[in-house]
Amino acid sequence: MNKSPFFLFCACVALCCIFLSAVRALAEEDMAPATAGAEEGKKRSFSTGTAFFDDAALSGGVYYFQRDRRRWDPERKRWTNNLNHATLTANADFSSGFIGGVLGMDVAVFGTHDIKSTGAPDHEMNFMPWGDPWHPDWNRTRTKDGVSVYKAHVKGRVGPFWAKAGYFQPSGPGVLGVNWSIMPGTYRGVNAGADIGGLSVALAWADAYKAPWYKEMNNFYKNDGETHVPWVWSSGARYSFACGLTLEAAYGQSKDHLWNGHFKSRWERNLDEDGSRKLAVAYQLYMMGDNDNSGRTPNDNFDGVARQHYALLEYSMDYWNFKLEGTYTRASVNNPEQQGQFAYRLTDGYGSSNGAYDIWWDAHTDWNAHNEKAVFGVISRGLDDLLPVAGFTVALGSGIGWDGEAYGVSRHLKEWAFTFDVSYVQPDGPLKGAFVKIHLTDYHNGTNFPSWDPYKNGFQSERDIRFFAGIPFDL
Repeated sequence: MNKSPFFLFCACVALCCIFLSAVRALAEEDMAPATAGAEEGKKRSFSTGTAFFDDAALSGGVYYFQRDRRRWDPERKRWTNNLNHATLTANADFSSGFIGGVLGMDVAVFGTHDIKSTGAPDHEMNFMPWGDPWHPDWNRTRTKDGVSVYKAHVKGRVGPFWAKAGYFQPSGPGVLGVNWSIMPGTYRGVNAGADIGGLSVALAWADAYKAPWYKEMNNFYKNDGETHVPWVWSSGARYSFACGLTLEAAYGQSKDHLWNGHFKSRWERNLDEDGSRKLAVAYQLYMMGDNDNSGRTPNDNFDGVARQHYALLEYSMDYWNFKLEGTYTRASVNNPEQQGQFAYRLTDGYGSSNGAYDIWWDAHTDWNAHNEKAVFGVISRGLDDLLPVAGFTVALGSGIGWDGEAYGVSRHLKEWAFTFDVSYVQPDGPLKGAFVKIHLTDYHNGTNFPSWDPYKNGFQSERDIRFFAGIPFDL
């Protein structure tokens, strides 16, 4: 019987886990000093005499994700099936030691398989039925199972300096980030930096990217999907002060297309000696601009500089955590071709690249329409003192956005959402880190506008249930 690539991949991951678990059980002496992510104190029953293998680490996991998302249809006045799927994912991530303390490599792969999928074919936890973010084929109705490499790079270090080249996820401060499913997206290029005391600096350059829902690398393009963008680049610096204050500034460009820049600040302080009470405040400013000022063309994103302000107040006390966040967005437009929403990345197409953007309220909408103000609060509590089993947490959140504007309409966008989470993480034992999480969202769009029009990043009301479970390993 023919087996799918996903099941063959899972079998290989399982065999690696069994073999390396046995190796650890037979270990008799400490391994060499930890490098490249290998933990100190682990045991090995053999030594090759080569740091590349002796200091290596293998990690990964097997995951199950199930989702049922319904979206309101204002024309038919009923809830419709939007996303409905159950997906298995597995990954294996090898990180070598450094030969001569200088040179190594990392390789990682993941595979996905839909057990069922009766909704839209772009659910992001499996591979899209089309090959790139610029040319979707909505006649296709099924995702594609398969296996993809998400990391494959050589790496080097000399003193405080480090570098990597190949398929990578960005490290250090900068404007480049990645999309996530369960696994991260991947750039093709180079990334280098240095860490000296409290100072970290980094540079990155890339000529291709793939979100985790595409198997192959894709070139960069402008919004029209036809004009090639040969590369993107990023730079950044971060300094962490002893008083708990961290400051970061970054800037980057896609050639002849967009520029991104941000300033991030965060201050944290323990309010008592044992750290049971903590206070954190943060302010961030994100900015974007484009090089195309030709008027009504799809590649002219903004009328002037788009920007988003973000503020955070967070307080932790024993088992409780209280978080209040807010944003204010400006993404001016003077014609219907421009975006009117703030999506921080160096190429505009969703899944074509991503930015180093820290705001994540997990409430569906991005709260990023032009002139929109939004606040979101969440209260979470660990239940270790209330239940006989440790590891449970519950959280309740709520957000509201108002005054969003779109070109050609006078009615402003108002949106609000409620979220609820319950999770369990195994705190110790052979299955340490294994988890089960349930997330519920009730999102409301206060207008009767259809999805994506006139708000290009706005969709109608949604109800969502997500179940996520996983068993990670680290060998």
